[in-house]
Amino acid sequence: MKTLLLSCLLFCLGQSACWAQTTLNLSAVGTDIAAPDEMTARFSVMAQAPTAAAAQTSVNQTMAKALAAANSAKIVAVTTGSYFVNALGDQTTPQKPMFQAEQTLQVQGPAPGGKASGVFLDLVSQLQRDGLLLRQLSGQLSAGGEDAAKAAATVDAIHKLQAQANAVAQMLGDKPGTPKTLNIDNHMPGPVVFSAMRVAAAPVQSQPGPLTISVTINATFVLTPRT
Repeated sequence: MKTLLLSCLLFCLGQSACWAQTTLNLSAVGTDIAAPDEMTARFSVMAQAPTAAAAQTSVNQTMAKALAAANSAKIVAVTTGSYFVNALGDQTTPQKPMFQAEQTLQVQGPAPGGKASGVFLDLVSQLQRDGLLLRQLSGQLSAGGEDAAKAAATVDAIHKLQAQANAVAQMLGDKPGTPKTLNIDNHMPGPVVFSAMRVAAAPVQSQPGPLTISVTINATFVLTPRT
C-alpha cells in the first residue's frame, strides 16, 4: 500500500526571495522471499492407566527412549515441554478410575534451502513408530536467516521510497533531498505448518514452500526547488 501526503510551507529570505517548500510523506513495503532454513517437529507422549503413577511411569519410559534417540542425532536441538496428569471422567462413580499423563517434546534441526536432512526426517519417523504423536511439522527461518531476510526487505523498501520521492519531485520540478524521518515496521511470517500425523506408514516427507518477509517504511522528505 502506498500513501502520499503533500504539504507546502512558504519560506522567505529577506524581503524578496520566497519559495514554497513541499513536505512529502511516503510509505513503501519492501519484500524478500526466503526458503526456510530450519525444521521443527513437535510431539506429545500420552498414556492412560488406572492410577496416576502408572500413567506417569509409561510416559516417562517413552520419553526417556525418545530423548535418547533425539540426543543421538547430533544435528538436532531437543527440548521437553509441558507435563500434565489429568483424571478422566467422574472419579466419584463406582467405575474404575482412569488417569492420563502427557508430555511434549520438540526437536529442531537445520534445513538449508528448505530441505531437512535425512537424519532429521528419519528421527521424526522413528519417534512416530515409537508411539509419539506428531503434533506439528513446520519450516521456519533461523535467527540468522530472519536477519538477512529483514535486511534485504528493508533495502527493497528504501529503493521504492527513493523511486517514489524522485518521481514526485520530478513532477513538481523539485529535488527530493534526503529523508528527514524514517519509521520501519517488520512483518515476519509464521512457520510453514504441516498436518499432524499419528502413524508413520512411510518415511516422513518435507518440502516447505518459501516465506515472504515484508518491511514497511514510512519516510518524510522535504523537497527543495531546483536551481
